[in-house]
Amino acid sequence: MALCRITYRCGHTDTVEIKGINLFGRRKKKIARYRTIDCPACWAAKVRWELDGLPALEGSDEQVFRAADIREKIVEMLMRMEDEAQKDHDARDKHRATEEQTALAARRIAWLKAQASASWWIDHQEPLRAVIAARDALPGQGD
Repeated sequence: MALCRITYRCGHTDTVEIKGINLFGRRKKKIARYRTIDCPACWAAKVRWELDGLPALEGSDEQVFRAADIREKIVEMLMRMEDEAQKDHDARDKHRATEEQTALAARRIAWLKAQASASWWIDHQEPLRAVIAARDALPGQGD
């Protein structure tokens, strides 16, 4: 058994326990394999994005690594806002939103989720900038 410091493909580092004897360079092979995979947190996030219908990010490894956190935070924020609006049956009356405005907001959220460019997410890492970009891409009445 040995504790080894591993840098995963995604750039995260961790200490991994590699069991067994180092016969025929097995430990080095296991370390090399860990370097070709994503860390458990990134792997879980990718699975979660696939389940949520988010496309895989496109770009260099550094861009994807940086944009993944940005996208996750913005999408989670938008999903929380959408959930709150659905829980509150009177939300539309409180904010005087029409059916058309509610549908437009849902289309804009879907448009944001469909953005697969890592550089786009880096350029729009502030939530307000991302929402404005969606508004500009999908103009509606009352904008």
